[in-house]
Amino acid sequence: MKKFYTISVRALCACCLLGFSVANAQLSVMGVGFYSVGGVSDNGVVSMDTSNGDIFKWDAQNGLVQIGSLTNGYPSSGRTVISNNGTKIGSSATNVATSFNEISTYDVATSTWVNQGGLVPTGWDGSVSSTWGMTPNANTIVGLGWVNGATAHAVKWDAQNGVVDLGSMVSGSSSRANAVNSDGTVVVGWQDEDDGTRSGAKWVNGIESYITDNNGNNVGEAGAVSADGNTIIGEEVPNPYVWNSTSGLTYITHPNSSFFFSGSATGISANGQTVIGFFRPFSGPPMAGEGFIWTQAGGRINLNDYATSVGVNTLGVTMSLPLAISQDGRKIAGIGMNANNEVVAFYLQLPEEILATHDITKNKTNGSIYPNPVKDILYIKGIDKIEKAEIYNMVGQKVISLNSVKDQVDVASLSRGNYILQIFVKGEVSQSYKFIKQ
Repeated sequence: MKKFYTISVRALCACCLLGFSVANAQLSVMGVGFYSVGGVSDNGVVSMDTSNGDIFKWDAQNGLVQIGSLTNGYPSSGRTVISNNGTKIGSSATNVATSFNEISTYDVATSTWVNQGGLVPTGWDGSVSSTWGMTPNANTIVGLGWVNGATAHAVKWDAQNGVVDLGSMVSGSSSRANAVNSDGTVVVGWQDEDDGTRSGAKWVNGIESYITDNNGNNVGEAGAVSADGNTIIGEEVPNPYVWNSTSGLTYITHPNSSFFFSGSATGISANGQTVIGFFRPFSGPPMAGEGFIWTQAGGRINLNDYATSVGVNTLGVTMSLPLAISQDGRKIAGIGMNANNEVVAFYLQLPEEILATHDITKNKTNGSIYPNPVKDILYIKGIDKIEKAEIYNMVGQKVISLNSVKDQVDVASLSRGNYILQIFVKGEVSQSYKFIKQ
């Protein structure tokens, strides 16, 4: 079925300003070495840790600053996450009274850590509990809490209730919470099934259920959730997924997708419309693949290609493993490889004036285009008095402009991919259609 679209005023303004300033678009190398990035705030503060337990924050003004370290000799577990304003950090830190690591919070202004406990006073593998996700206001943290030496459960912490057990749907099996929406009502993560299969799970107001595809089959681990809780992302072999409470499940695909080349979605913007992640050879090293940015309208785009198209100097860095995206969708952080084949932590800031492809909505119009997908000639049906036509790629660049159009447009010169045809009709607002060039 053909889909018809109209572009919002904000998106059209961005299209008209395709000579936009990209002075605020840049890539920074935060450090050389394997830093596990956990979060990035809207004001550009990044939280991260290393496998040996060192905890860091980074911003452009102060650079990389160590703010903590595990002191009990056990490696890091969980993630180091950050509030939307960059003032609070959540991570796993050592409780000096017990020598066990547990969910902890850090106040940037006072440079102080506070341990928040777990489900039991002492744990296993050096840990009582671990941090994996946090609300944008830092009022709620979710993660994992040990129950006994063989089992751990998803947990949720806030100042009023402490660490609360979210439970497991399968008796004797483990679960974990990886992320939480803005008001703390929707938590996502994984649940171990009876046979050991690790499946995606969600807790809505404390009630757990599996995340399923459009045929009712369980999907893989969920990694992040939108601010309203309606959109969840996760990993499946071979394709990452985007699950929405209204539209169901969509897979993010790659032309090389197979059991031996798979991917994962790792971050989602607050509005649920921009997703980041990666694809790489199965069992290959983290740096062996490629990062991506995805929207419902634009599909998947290689992150390096996307950054270059909006004017970013990538400094020779291959952004192979993007791990965090800010709530506003404009800051991305992760790890990659530089031109010297060194592992680096990167911070990517995108320009404000990007074409808002996610602002594209369905248009109730009698006009149509065909064939779609198209190889050479795109025909226009049911639209008269066309004054001009313009074609944009999915990062907002005008690639074709025609001042004289009747009922067809030659698109043979375009590369394969997704595009938007914008038609200007005399006496009427413009109409826009998404199409695929083969």
